[in-house]
Amino acid sequence: MEKRMMMAIILSIAVLIGYQYFLAPPPPPGAKPAGMENAAAPPTAAQQTPSAQQAPPNPAASARSFGEAGGLAPRSPVSGRTIEVKTPLFTAAVSTADGGILSFLLSGYMDVPGTGGRPLDIIGSKSTQPRMLSLYLDENRPSFPVPMVFSSDAPGTVTVKAGETRSVLLTWESANGVRMMREYVFNGDRYDFEVRVQATNGSRETVTVRPGIDLAQVFLGELAGDSYSFHGLVTDTPKGDLTRYSLSDITKGKVERGPVRWVAADAKYFTWIASPEREWTMERAKPLGENGMVASVADTAATMGTGDMVRASMKVFAGPKRSDLLEAGGKGMENLIDYGWFAVVAKPLVFLMKASNRVTGNYGIDIILLTILIKILFYPLTQKSMASMRKMQELGPVLNKLKEKYKGDSQRINQETMNLYKTYKINPLSGCLPMLAQIPVFIALYKGLLVTIELRHAPFFLWINDLSAPEYLWDIQVAGFTLPIRLLPLLMGISMFIQQKMTPSAGMEPMQQKMMLLMPVVFTFMFWSFPTGLVVYWLVNNILSIGQQAMYNRQAEAAKAARAKP
Repeated sequence: MEKRMMMAIILSIAVLIGYQYFLAPPPPPGAKPAGMENAAAPPTAAQQTPSAQQAPPNPAASARSFGEAGGLAPRSPVSGRTIEVKTPLFTAAVSTADGGILSFLLSGYMDVPGTGGRPLDIIGSKSTQPRMLSLYLDENRPSFPVPMVFSSDAPGTVTVKAGETRSVLLTWESANGVRMMREYVFNGDRYDFEVRVQATNGSRETVTVRPGIDLAQVFLGELAGDSYSFHGLVTDTPKGDLTRYSLSDITKGKVERGPVRWVAADAKYFTWIASPEREWTMERAKPLGENGMVASVADTAATMGTGDMVRASMKVFAGPKRSDLLEAGGKGMENLIDYGWFAVVAKPLVFLMKASNRVTGNYGIDIILLTILIKILFYPLTQKSMASMRKMQELGPVLNKLKEKYKGDSQRINQETMNLYKTYKINPLSGCLPMLAQIPVFIALYKGLLVTIELRHAPFFLWINDLSAPEYLWDIQVAGFTLPIRLLPLLMGISMFIQQKMTPSAGMEPMQQKMMLLMPVVFTFMFWSFPTGLVVYWLVNNILSIGQQAMYNRQAEAAKAARAKP
């Protein structure tokens, strides 16, 4: 029993650590279907994208070079400018130099906790080329200049109040009459907006266009997340199959060409989702510098004669990964919040935590209340485990005599031990199974607390101002290294040590007892860099376990004393 229990505990730790480092990332995509191309093949020289560190190209020079090379030249040169769109939820900077988004500041989400924060920009780099939502131009014939410098009658600042809808229209026309129009339609009280593209052939030549966009993102700062969370490309197929591709997957060429319902440049708490009005094709994905990616999605190519017109549109969501907002977008977008393997358990737990917050207004208190609720639900199983371990403790002296009597004959020791369990009606697994049953709940809550955006910058009390980040008190220098000092992980380790000392361990080998006492040290180091919300959960769980163990020990001693009375 002791060996089985030890193995169960070690397995619990292995599951926790292994889940995070080996199982949490999504499995790589399967074998490529027949006829599907590798979407991340190295681009040709004409397709190569400058890295985020390179200076943006000169629009006028680009236009001249394309005109000279036989492509479409603009009717008249214009200078690029920035149009700022302000809504109660965000401030977007639209560049006329290529029609993309330069920056996207979220008014309700600051870059740092506290009063000194500024609105968070969910575009990782302003120097990214191509820019977010710029046009996909690779397959247009004749070729268009790169970048296309649009003209616009919109003022420098466009204000959209709650309940209002306003648009920003960008136009480009070639010298021979080919016109390209882009229109952004913003709503004052929504994070999603519409992007429309219209091409008109006013020339005497045949023109082929393929409407599409480049979803370009650089994952720096908060967008890079942490080692426990995903950032990269997410695609959703017409069958509803959601696939996540890390930057490493993109670099290795694992993204495949094929139809998609939507694609996303996804980070831990924030995302960009491009959802066409009909199925488009995921053409390619390639790295953008060391920390970025650009994914190109496009509609079906269309050949236009003189006077013909082609239109396409898509919905774009740019904002926080709140479950209610993503569910409103439909098409399974809520699955961008990755609750892991035990999502069926994690989602109700997160729902209860949010419901509790409507009353308490403090997510730290909500985590404590949720921990108490889970402890109550598992109370009978825990009691059964304690009773089994207590019986094992009482049999400790007898087991030691058996080991001494049959020393060197492990098969006989095991046989006599099982006979002893049968005589005293003890199930050797009854102490382990309740512990193993709680592992899915712990992992589910762990993932739920890790990905829930409501915990971002959520204060608890005193110095704890962000439940989604590790606790911070101060730093000390040790041998040239900076060591952050944190109180809650230390208290968690101490509480775990007390819990181990209170747990019956009779019959364990000395080495096993030492390993058990080493667990608090291991867990303290594990939790040192964990988000504070997770540490609060584990600390409160340990305190409740200590209380339950103390109550059970007292009751067991009282029952034993009562039986001893004549």
